[in-house]
Amino acid sequence: MTAVGGVAPGALRRTFAPPAVMWVVLGIIGWTALVALASRMLATQPPTAGFDLELLLEAGRRVAAGQSPYEPALVAGAVVQAESLFYSYPPPVAQVMRLLAGMPIGLVLLGWGAGATAATATVAVVVARRLGWTGTAAALALPTVAVLPFVFPFAVALLFGNLDAWFPAVYGLLLVAAVRPAGGAVRAAGVSLAAASVAKLHPASLAVWFVLRGSAERRVAVIAAIAAIVIVAVSIVAGGLDPWRDYLAVVAAGSRADLLDGRNMAPAVQLALLAGASEAAVRVVQAVVSVGAVALTAWAAVRRSDPVESLAWAAVASLVTLPVTWFHYPVALIPFGVAAVVRSQAGAAVTRRRTRLLIAGAVGVSIVAIGFAPLVWVAVALVLVAVVLSRPTAPTRLPR
Repeated sequence: MTAVGGVAPGALRRTFAPPAVMWVVLGIIGWTALVALASRMLATQPPTAGFDLELLLEAGRRVAAGQSPYEPALVAGAVVQAESLFYSYPPPVAQVMRLLAGMPIGLVLLGWGAGATAATATVAVVVARRLGWTGTAAALALPTVAVLPFVFPFAVALLFGNLDAWFPAVYGLLLVAAVRPAGGAVRAAGVSLAAASVAKLHPASLAVWFVLRGSAERRVAVIAAIAAIVIVAVSIVAGGLDPWRDYLAVVAAGSRADLLDGRNMAPAVQLALLAGASEAAVRVVQAVVSVGAVALTAWAAVRRSDPVESLAWAAVASLVTLPVTWFHYPVALIPFGVAAVVRSQAGAAVTRRRTRLLIAGAVGVSIVAIGFAPLVWVAVALVLVAVVLSRPTAPTRLPR
């Protein structure tokens, strides 16, 4: 009897060989440094930590006061810079954040980070179990939590309180459903995909993967569509149509935004900055990139039999479907890095060693990328190579 992907049960007990004390020490170093940095950033005037979270909370306060969650300039259609789109989420985000709007930013940021970290570690264990790993939850959660503060896109997402801090858990739930699309995993993935797509838009491209992958996976897309409709309907019932009219105006303003910003990691923008191209050229290249991302998603769904590798390609593609990609977006690939390391344990010693080196390299490059942000795409590529290298030798279920 074998688990999904041809991995024998019990073959993955030794997933993280270093002793627990090493992970504890590493985690103490990483989290102490991150908390200290967050404390210093919160002490500045105005506070720099929780910047993105404060935008979410301010939108919630506006909704609570009966106002539009959006800046008047955006609603009026002014031409803006890409950074002005930091808060351009659909109305349900502000309506949910209204529940936290009266709380101190420091307390919300602490809960935000702790919750996102716990969700990431929990889903990492669920992913590993789905792949046939039989060790204890603590044996996998400990190294995951220890390494997270060194994954700089995740650390940045925590420091600024961005929604993407929760995306490792979201993409992890999608991966669980992709490996074995049955029962509660399908429902959890569908609802997660809907919530992420309504909030951030770009994950919606993953629905293409679930539609094309097969009849079992298609249920995720169906549930996601239903859940998205419900979310929008509840939003309209709660706040009326005016916030949605304002949101459409914000989308229109965003379509005219100046995208040439060095912090924008979108490939079209980075290529334009490198070549000295114009804003108009960026939009043309981005159209090609967006179409290519959807095509890559479809190709992966139909042509790559290994579900982990297949969804990994689609996950990478989902990061570039829109013309703005911020540094923290690649946190979505964290569960795929975990899956690569877990799967490699059933392979030869050389496969285990190379996979670990690739993931360690991705973490290291993400740290260096804080000084030269485009390097984050090298980290993404290393994770993808690790996933491909960790593919089981036994045949996997073909899409149908």
